[in-house]
Amino acid sequence: MAVLSRQLAVHADTRQRILDTARRLFSDDGYLGVSMNDIARHLGITKAALYHHFKGKAAIYGAVLDDAFSGLRAQVAEALEQKSAEGRLRRLIGNYIEFGLREKSLVNIVVTKLPPDEPAIRERVVRFREELADQVRPIVEQNLVKGDFAQAGDARFMTSLLMWMMDGLLMECSLFDRVVDAAKIADHILAVLRLPCLPLADAPAR
Repeated sequence: MAVLSRQLAVHADTRQRILDTARRLFSDDGYLGVSMNDIARHLGITKAALYHHFKGKAAIYGAVLDDAFSGLRAQVAEALEQKSAEGRLRRLIGNYIEFGLREKSLVNIVVTKLPPDEPAIRERVVRFREELADQVRPIVEQNLVKGDFAQAGDARFMTSLLMWMMDGLLMECSLFDRVVDAAKIADHILAVLRLPCLPLADAPAR
């Protein structure tokens, strides 16, 4: 029994080392720029040993994404612990931005460099985005009910708008390697969401 427990521990440790190494390589070189040989070489193991843990590169990449997505789920869930609706939204934006800044290379890959011939990975990202939107929408709805958003609208649309804004800022930071303050970004996004939306007839002429 003790031998089996040690074997399982070694297996789990090796699997995590593979994911950590692959995550760094994918962040630096993208999915297409990394091979199973590259991952094995950086780990100091044979490619056969690598295949013992994962069926292939797509399986490793999917596991790396799952690990990152799990971290983001936790960050969004933490925002729900705030007492006020505005506090939950502010913490949500701050946590989302902070996570994206830490994982900016991976965010860049997920949004702009998804492997073209791996539909399973694309489907995984789409499913996660839908799940994340479902997690964010109640926070948005609470602020709509309070009337905090001057641009009143459907909660689904406002959730999409919020995520587009956050993702756009993260993409800009990733592509141009910019350093920003997550708390200030949260303030700016909240300010934009509260701006009155002028009717088309009253909009200033261009």
